[in-house]
Amino acid sequence: RQRGFSLIEVLAAFLVFVLAFGVTLEILSASLRNATRSAEFSYAALWAQTKMDLVGVGESLEPGSDQGRFDDNYRWQLEIREFEVERESSGPDLEMPIPVELFEVELTVFWGDAGRERQARFVTLRSSLPRNQL
Repeated sequence: RQRGFSLIEVLAAFLVFVLAFGVTLEILSASLRNATRSAEFSYAALWAQTKMDLVGVGESLEPGSDQGRFDDNYRWQLEIREFEVERESSGPDLEMPIPVELFEVELTVFWGDAGRERQARFVTLRSSLPRNQL
């Protein structure tokens, strides 16, 4: 009697190896895709922080929109709107004027191919002295 593996056993072991190897490669591929997306979003957030830091510096805030490019891969769209503070319907502070004007600043950063374009939206409030106090 010979002791060893039959052809069926070898093929079954090879099939299990191929399946396990394929699953491992798919997991690694998904990990690389997620790492790339994370890096792209991090770059978009850094570009957005840079742009948002400059809004209202050196120039007064005015409602409106603007757009541009950071580099070949990332572009931006900026929207500035007046922000109205909701007050309670009654109370002593109803007659008091608000000492600053508030503006909602919305920045959307776009990147990627035309067919698979991604975007990240960033919103903040900025204050400014009223126009008659400048």
